[in-house]
Amino acid sequence: MTHQPGPDDLSRRALFVKALAAIGGVFAAAVAVPVIGFGTAPFWRAKGDLRLISRAVTPALRATGWASAGNLADFTVGEPRLVTLSREVVDGWVKGEDRVACYVVRSGDAAAVAFDHHCTHLGCPLAWSGGAKRFLCPCHGGAFDVTGAVVAGPPPRPMLTYETRVENGEVMIGSLQAES
Repeated sequence: MTHQPGPDDLSRRALFVKALAAIGGVFAAAVAVPVIGFGTAPFWRAKGDLRLISRAVTPALRATGWASAGNLADFTVGEPRLVTLSREVVDGWVKGEDRVACYVVRSGDAAAVAFDHHCTHLGCPLAWSGGAKRFLCPCHGGAFDVTGAVVAGPPPRPMLTYETRVENGEVMIGSLQAES
Protein backbone atom coordinates (compact mmCIF):
# COMPACT_ATOMS: atom_id res chain seq x y z
CA MET A 1 0.00 0.00 0.00
CA THR A 2 1.37 3.29 -1.02
CA HIS A 3 0.56 6.62 0.52
CA GLN A 4 -1.50 8.90 -1.63
CA PRO A 5 -0.87 12.67 -1.14
CA GLY A 6 -3.84 14.42 0.37
CA PRO A 7 -4.87 18.02 1.02
CA ASP A 8 -3.12 18.00 4.46
CA ASP A 9 0.26 16.94 3.08
CA LEU A 10 2.95 19.56 2.29
CA SER A 11 4.77 19.51 -0.96
CA ARG A 12 8.47 20.34 -0.97
CA ARG A 13 7.67 23.69 -2.53
CA ALA A 14 5.10 24.62 0.16
CA LEU A 15 7.52 23.53 2.91
CA PHE A 16 10.30 25.67 1.38
CA VAL A 17 8.01 28.72 1.13
CA LYS A 18 6.91 28.37 4.76
CA ALA A 19 10.52 27.95 5.93
CA LEU A 20 11.57 31.09 4.02
CA ALA A 21 8.65 33.02 5.54
CA ALA A 22 9.70 31.91 9.05
CA ILE A 23 13.33 32.93 8.43
CA GLY A 24 12.16 36.30 7.04
CA GLY A 25 10.00 36.82 10.13
CA VAL A 26 12.95 36.14 12.42
CA PHE A 27 15.11 38.66 10.52
CA ALA A 28 12.33 41.26 10.57
CA ALA A 29 11.93 40.85 14.34
CA ALA A 30 15.71 41.06 14.81
CA VAL A 31 15.67 44.45 13.07
CA ALA A 32 12.35 45.76 14.42
CA VAL A 33 12.98 45.16 18.15
CA PRO A 34 16.13 47.35 18.40
CA VAL A 35 14.60 50.03 16.17
CA ILE A 36 11.47 50.22 18.30
CA GLY A 37 13.59 50.20 21.48
CA PHE A 38 15.80 53.00 20.18
CA GLY A 39 12.79 55.08 19.18
CA THR A 40 10.98 54.69 22.49
CA ALA A 41 13.98 54.70 24.87
CA PRO A 42 13.81 58.42 25.72
CA PHE A 43 10.25 57.96 26.99
CA TRP A 44 10.82 55.00 29.28
CA ARG A 45 14.40 55.88 30.33
CA ALA A 46 13.77 59.54 31.17
CA LYS A 47 14.20 60.16 34.89
CA GLY A 48 12.89 63.73 34.74
CA ASP A 49 10.66 65.78 32.53
CA LEU A 50 10.64 65.09 28.81
CA ARG A 51 12.74 67.77 27.02
CA LEU A 52 11.32 69.24 23.85
CA ILE A 53 14.37 71.47 23.32
CA SER A 54 17.34 69.65 21.85
CA ARG A 55 20.70 69.58 23.63
CA ALA A 56 22.45 69.00 20.30
CA VAL A 57 22.95 72.73 19.71
CA THR A 58 24.38 74.70 22.60
CA PRO A 59 21.84 76.98 24.32
CA ALA A 60 24.14 79.97 23.74
CA LEU A 61 23.49 79.76 20.01
CA ARG A 62 19.72 79.55 20.49
CA ALA A 63 19.30 82.13 23.26
CA THR A 64 17.24 85.23 22.61
CA GLY A 65 16.47 88.38 24.55
CA TRP A 66 18.37 89.87 27.47
CA ALA A 67 19.15 88.35 30.86
CA SER A 68 20.63 89.83 34.01
CA ALA A 69 24.08 88.56 35.03
CA GLY A 70 23.95 90.43 38.34
CA ASN A 71 24.75 93.80 39.83
CA LEU A 72 27.78 95.57 38.30
CA ALA A 73 29.04 96.43 41.78
CA ASP A 74 29.38 92.69 42.52
CA PHE A 75 32.04 92.29 39.79
CA THR A 76 35.71 93.20 40.33
CA VAL A 77 37.40 95.17 37.52
CA GLY A 78 39.58 92.86 35.41
CA GLU A 79 38.59 89.68 37.27
CA PRO A 80 36.42 87.22 35.25
CA ARG A 81 33.57 85.45 36.97
CA LEU A 82 31.64 82.49 35.60
CA VAL A 83 27.92 83.27 35.61
CA THR A 84 25.04 80.95 34.73
CA LEU A 85 22.01 82.65 33.21
CA SER A 86 18.51 81.36 32.60
CA ARG A 87 17.72 82.29 29.00
CA GLU A 88 14.83 81.79 26.63
CA VAL A 89 15.94 79.51 23.82
CA VAL A 90 14.21 78.66 20.57
CA ASP A 91 14.62 75.30 18.83
CA GLY A 92 12.48 75.34 15.70
CA TRP A 93 8.96 76.15 16.85
CA VAL A 94 9.63 75.06 20.45
CA LYS A 95 10.49 77.74 23.02
CA GLY A 96 11.74 77.14 26.54
CA GLU A 97 14.15 78.14 29.28
CA ASP A 98 17.72 76.82 29.36
CA ARG A 99 20.88 77.66 31.26
CA VAL A 100 23.75 79.47 29.53
CA ALA A 101 27.18 79.92 31.14
CA CYS A 102 29.49 82.84 30.34
CA TYR A 103 32.42 84.71 31.86
CA VAL A 104 31.66 88.32 32.81
CA VAL A 105 34.60 90.73 33.13
CA ARG A 106 34.03 94.21 34.52
CA SER A 107 36.10 96.48 32.28
CA GLY A 108 35.48 99.85 33.95
CA ASP A 109 33.24 101.93 36.18
CA ALA A 110 30.16 101.38 34.03
CA ALA A 111 31.15 98.70 31.53
CA ALA A 112 31.46 94.93 31.34
CA VAL A 113 32.24 92.29 28.71
CA ALA A 114 30.75 88.79 28.57
CA PHE A 115 32.64 85.91 26.93
CA ASP A 116 31.35 82.54 25.80
CA HIS A 117 33.04 79.93 27.99
CA HIS A 118 33.94 77.62 25.08
CA CYS A 119 37.33 77.48 23.34
CA THR A 120 37.24 78.61 19.72
CA HIS A 121 39.39 75.62 18.70
CA LEU A 122 37.05 72.67 19.33
CA GLY A 123 34.52 74.03 21.83
CA CYS A 124 36.01 72.68 25.06
CA PRO A 125 34.91 74.53 28.22
CA LEU A 126 37.43 77.11 29.40
CA ALA A 127 38.49 77.70 33.00
CA TRP A 128 39.85 80.96 34.42
CA SER A 129 43.24 80.61 36.14
CA GLY A 130 43.73 83.50 38.56
CA GLY A 131 47.43 82.67 39.01
CA ALA A 132 48.20 82.64 35.30
CA LYS A 133 45.66 85.41 34.55
CA ARG A 134 44.47 83.33 31.60
CA PHE A 135 41.46 81.40 30.35
CA LEU A 136 42.83 77.87 29.85
CA CYS A 137 41.57 75.05 27.67
CA PRO A 138 42.18 71.73 29.48
CA CYS A 139 42.11 69.66 26.30
CA HIS A 140 44.50 71.16 23.76
CA GLY A 141 46.53 73.81 25.59
CA GLY A 142 44.72 76.86 24.27
CA ALA A 143 45.02 80.03 26.35
CA PHE A 144 43.32 83.43 26.20
CA ASP A 145 44.05 86.62 28.12
CA VAL A 146 41.46 88.61 30.09
CA THR A 147 40.44 90.47 26.89
CA GLY A 148 39.71 87.18 25.11
CA ALA A 149 42.73 87.35 22.79
CA VAL A 150 44.58 84.12 21.95
CA VAL A 151 47.94 83.89 23.73
CA ALA A 152 48.85 80.22 23.23
CA GLY A 153 47.81 76.97 21.59
CA PRO A 154 45.72 76.07 18.58
CA PRO A 155 42.62 78.36 18.88
CA PRO A 156 42.19 80.09 15.50
CA ARG A 157 40.42 83.23 16.81
CA PRO A 158 39.65 85.15 20.01
CA MET A 159 36.91 84.15 22.45
CA LEU A 160 33.36 84.86 21.32
CA THR A 161 31.51 87.65 23.11
CA TYR A 162 27.92 88.37 24.01
CA GLU A 163 26.10 91.63 23.55
CA THR A 164 26.55 93.36 26.91
CA ARG A 165 25.09 96.52 28.41
CA VAL A 166 24.69 98.01 31.86
CA GLU A 167 21.16 99.13 32.80
CA ASN A 168 20.35 100.60 36.21
CA GLY A 169 23.48 99.01 37.67
CA GLU A 170 22.65 95.54 36.28
CA VAL A 171 24.90 93.75 33.77
CA MET A 172 22.61 92.57 30.96
CA ILE A 173 23.66 89.80 28.56
CA GLY A 174 22.18 89.59 25.05
CA SER A 175 22.87 87.38 22.04
CA LEU A 176 26.14 85.69 21.19
CA GLN A 177 27.98 87.88 18.67
CA ALA A 178 28.77 86.50 15.22
CA GLU A 179 32.40 85.70 14.55
CA SER A 180 34.35 88.53 13.00
